[in-house]
Amino acid sequence: MNVFKCGFYIIGSEKNMIFIAKNEKGIPTWKLAKDGKKTVTRRIKALPVGKEFAIQPGRGKFAVCRVRVITLCNSLDHFKKFGYDADYHEPVIAYKEKEAKLEGFNSWDGLMSFFQEKNIQFADTFRIEYKLVN
Repeated sequence: MNVFKCGFYIIGSEKNMIFIAKNEKGIPTWKLAKDGKKTVTRRIKALPVGKEFAIQPGRGKFAVCRVRVITLCNSLDHFKKFGYDADYHEPVIAYKEKEAKLEGFNSWDGLMSFFQEKNIQFADTFRIEYKLVN
């Protein structure tokens, strides 16, 4: 699957996104999304830009809110767009912490720990930004 530019290459047909994870403080990510504190998610499968999705706290659970996808980008492409290189320098650190907060986590390390626990490779994910519609 090739996704090189944010917001392009529309793939996927789901009607909902299930948020069952919790951040480092134990707050469910569905609650953070509902409260507008989580505006980015990373998924293995790309979701269509412009499409609305229901946020559910688990399979078979009622939706707690609806969101519209506003940007889509391969996670590594997005990372590179903001100055990533082999050197670990201050702008990269600031970017990582901002991204972690958009994901509902308190730190980049917390977000990466979540991916590691779930056996998800960051490079295999899509960065999906969304906004609440209700």
